[in-house]
Amino acid sequence: MDRIESLGSVISAPEHQKSLTLAANDMAPGRARSFTREALTAWGVEDLLDRAVLIVSELTTNAARHGRTPDASPGLPSRTDGEPVDEITLTLALRAGVVGIEVEDSSPEPPVPQIASLYATSGRGLHLVSAAADAWAACLKEDGRGKRVIALVRRPESPITS
Repeated sequence: MDRIESLGSVISAPEHQKSLTLAANDMAPGRARSFTREALTAWGVEDLLDRAVLIVSELTTNAARHGRTPDASPGLPSRTDGEPVDEITLTLALRAGVVGIEVEDSSPEPPVPQIASLYATSGRGLHLVSAAADAWAACLKEDGRGKRVIALVRRPESPITS
């Protein structure tokens, strides 16, 4: 089975699922963190909260900064000045003690971990995702208009493996 399909199985067949669509701006990561805290608390998986919130924060920050539409496309929502409004969709899911995190954005460019200098103020996000997630992967969306990044956080006793 393809790695992204394996990761996506938590998203596609969950016990619980919740989605949020956000404008791709500086407010997105904070709203995504609040949404994640609320959902995971309601689902009773507070033990996975810190790792999940870190991953959501990093992935939505990346989507807001780098997940923009490459060229304005007809049919995309636009502001009054004609500029396209890029959106980020965060989907959280829970299945058998595994939290699935999916972030969709408008760029088809895959996320690429950077090598940040000692004094850099950015460039470490995907390394944090790799450290906090049990597994993560990215793929193009089915319509080719952007990508999905999926990460899993699981309880040690969870039967679903990466």
